[in-house]
Amino acid sequence: MSTTIAQLDLDKLRHIVQKFDASSFTAAGIAREYGQGVASDEEVALIEEQLQRHASVLGIHALPAQGSRCATVWRTV
Repeated sequence: MSTTIAQLDLDKLRHIVQKFDASSFTAAGIAREYGQGVASDEEVALIEEQLQRHASVLGIHALPAQGSRCATVWRTV
């Protein structure tokens, strides 16, 4: 993916999130879709940050954590 926050396309991110519909997802799954392949830890962290920052715009919310080391699990509202 090799992108920066400034280059991240929020519309593309919203479109990918909408594909998951009522299914839960993680930033890693979104990053793979966004980059159309394997995503680095840095890219996953970037997507996670953007999901948190734009959750209300994207129409998503974080589900309660299953454990302290688990990735955030998201779901559409």
